[in-house]
Amino acid sequence: MTPARNLKKLTVTRGGRVRFHNQPPLLQPLSPRLAAEVVSALRTYVATLVPSRRRTFERYHPVDVAFKLVGTGSVGTRDYVVLLFGNGPRDPLFMQVKQELPSCYVPYLRHPPVLHEGQRVAEGQQMMQTLSDPFLGYTAFGGHDYLVRQLADHKAALDPASLDRRTLYEFAILCGEVLAKGHARTGDAALLAGYAGKSPKLDRAIGAFAVTYAEQVRADFKLFRRASDR
Repeated sequence: MTPARNLKKLTVTRGGRVRFHNQPPLLQPLSPRLAAEVVSALRTYVATLVPSRRRTFERYHPVDVAFKLVGTGSVGTRDYVVLLFGNGPRDPLFMQVKQELPSCYVPYLRHPPVLHEGQRVAEGQQMMQTLSDPFLGYTAFGGHDYLVRQLADHKAALDPASLDRRTLYEFAILCGEVLAKGHARTGDAALLAGYAGKSPKLDRAIGAFAVTYAEQVRADFKLFRRASDR
């Protein structure tokens, strides 16, 4: 998904001005006060970028802000999209300002809580990914922490339904290798290898978890369908 495609999909032109569609609950405008808060928070966000990226971002100016419903793992959180233009209306940039909650691991760790949840997520992505979003950063406003990044940053994707038995197996290996590389980059690779060991116990545990997770998703979807049909 490129900025040009986002411009066509998410916006409409009214009276010569480009604005986000009003399509609740997926996409809807904000009150002027809240929109101003989001835009103001971008000034703090810019300070989290390296100087070269900061200068590039500062060449863009915001023209509209909206609330956007995102993935199922983020439903119920605050998520805003900002449309910015650089060298005219044919040079759009879409930014996502996404609320970040504390990690689910917090109750089980002895470390003190992090000072900024958005910073935790941004720095974690930068460590795990060989190349992350150049505009990845963070900010805070209204008593909440936010991750800031490009919206739909040119991510490659495929349709899982198009995979057959052989390609699904190969795709799973590829995903596992990428995930393992990310963890090895951020932790102690030797310690991780020693923990995994050579026995199939960890493999079986992860496989069992994956099957249980899939069954839970199917059960949740059936419950959702029943509730939506009422």
